[in-house]
Formats: sequence, structure tokens, C-alpha cells
Amino acid sequence: MTPREVNRITGTEAGPTLIIVGAMHGNEPAGIEAARIVLSRLRHDATPVRGEVVALVGNLRALAARRRYLACDLNRQFTEERVRAARQAVARADAEIDAELHETVELADALDAVLKRATGPVYALDLHTTSADGTPFGVVGPTASHREFASHFALPCLVGLEAELPGVLTGYLGQRGVVTFAVEGGQHDSARARDQLVAAIYVGLTAAGVVAETDLPDIGAQNAILSAARGDLPRLIEVLSRHAVTPEHGFAMEPGFSTIHPTRAGTLIARDKRGEIRAPADCLVLLPLYQAQGSDGFFVGRPLVA
Repeated sequence: MTPREVNRITGTEAGPTLIIVGAMHGNEPAGIEAARIVLSRLRHDATPVRGEVVALVGNLRALAARRRYLACDLNRQFTEERVRAARQAVARADAEIDAELHETVELADALDAVLKRATGPVYALDLHTTSADGTPFGVVGPTASHREFASHFALPCLVGLEAELPGVLTGYLGQRGVVTFAVEGGQHDSARARDQLVAAIYVGLTAAGVVAETDLPDIGAQNAILSAARGDLPRLIEVLSRHAVTPEHGFAMEPGFSTIHPTRAGTLIARDKRGEIRAPADCLVLLPLYQAQGSDGFFVGRPLVA
């Protein structure tokens, strides 16, 4: 099985920490592939590093099975209460323990170790991919520090999504003083998604202050990758609502929706056992569900003036 810690580079002087987490969902390996590429290049080129950069696998067991999750979504387990309950269950060595309870404890312990070592501010990139094709985007946390970090990334950025998803890793880390930014890099298993996540890591290294821009000769090209992917989409998007689904709903998206899809009022978005689901107004349909596992059918958003 892949080790939890993929790679770690510690600089010769104290400084900030950048945590990179990939594969919180096991069917999204591109974030781990991107982290391996970037950290291997940093080592090969002897790039000066301040502080520390470390890459961690989110859901090891689901990654080995190439499934989103095995028993439950790991990226909904990260609240203080759920982490504490998972630790208690694992400590009791209950006979029937869901795989994600082990994953929660192991990842929480790995993160605790990184935070304990930190000698300066801590930043985190949570790297994902999507079942639909479309534009990569970022998810911004709730504070001014989160927005400042996000401003370095030439991506459309969603504001308010984290609040719709209790238990996500970025929320858990944010409550512990970590400045976070989640990136959805593109469609699962695509080379383009991996390359866009590589670009996001390079930008994250410089935005966090772990690596100086002058020590990354191609940082301009990496920024350009993200800028070109964004195109004409708005810089900030406010998430207004989430359409939650369960297997009993018989939910099915209509074909053709991209990850950020401008949609006219009344457009047919999806169907379920109750009938048609149409756009309530002119809006942006976000993150349409085109895979069997998952409880988020889609989100509705609108452009937000900065």
C-alpha cells in the first residue's frame, strides 16, 4: 500500500509549512501524482526551501481500491467530534470498524505531527478532481487570510461551499489556524487535471513563502496554465445551495454539464424519482454528479463581485 506520507522536504532555515493532501477520495489519484512530480523536481533541482513542504495521502484504503470511499466519505468526517469518536472506536479495537474510521485517525495523527513540527504559519492545499469535465477551480475558506492566499491562484474561486459541507478537511484545518485552499483540478484520471494540479502546487509553494518565485524559473508558465483554464469565468462565485442526494432518490444528471456551467432559468438539470429538476433562476450549476458514489447532486451559484 502507498505510504501515508508521499514525500517531505525540510528546508535549512525555519519558515512556513505547506501541507499537500491528495486522494481524500480514492478515485482521485491526480493530486498525489502531482505532488510526487513537484516534490521530486524540487529535490532534483536542489530548489531552496524555507520551512517544510509535506505531501500526504488522504484515503489510503480507498485509493488502493480506486473507489471514492469504502464505507463513508472521508471528506465529511473531519469535525472535532467525529475525529474524537473515531479515535475512541479504534482504541477500543471494535470488531466491526469502518475503513474510514481508521483513515480518519491515521490522517488526523499525521496532520498533528506536521503541525507540531511547524516553525511558522501553516498552509494547506487539498487537491481533488471531478466526475464532470470542465474548468478547474478553487474553494476559499471563510477568513481574510484564506482569501489572501486564494488570490494568488488564477482560478475561479467558490465562496461558501465549505459551509455547505460539514466535516470537510479544510474546515477542520481552518479551525486549527491553518490557511487552506482546496483545488478541483479537472476530470478524474486526465493528464490535464494532473498538470493543472501541478501548477496549483507550484503557485501554492510561492504563495505560502516556502519557495521564492525567483527560485522557480517556470512559475510564470505555471500561472499561465491556471489563467488559461479559467478563461472568461468570474473570479469569485458564491455558492447558494446544495442539491443533496441519496441512492434512494434515483438521481441522474442530464448530460453535458461542466463543472461550472452557466444555466438559464428553467433549464432541465437532472431527474429523480420525483420528476424533473430545473434551474430555479439564471445561475451557475456547479459540480454536477456523474459517478455512482456521492451525496452532492450539484450546487447552484452566482458570480460574486469582489
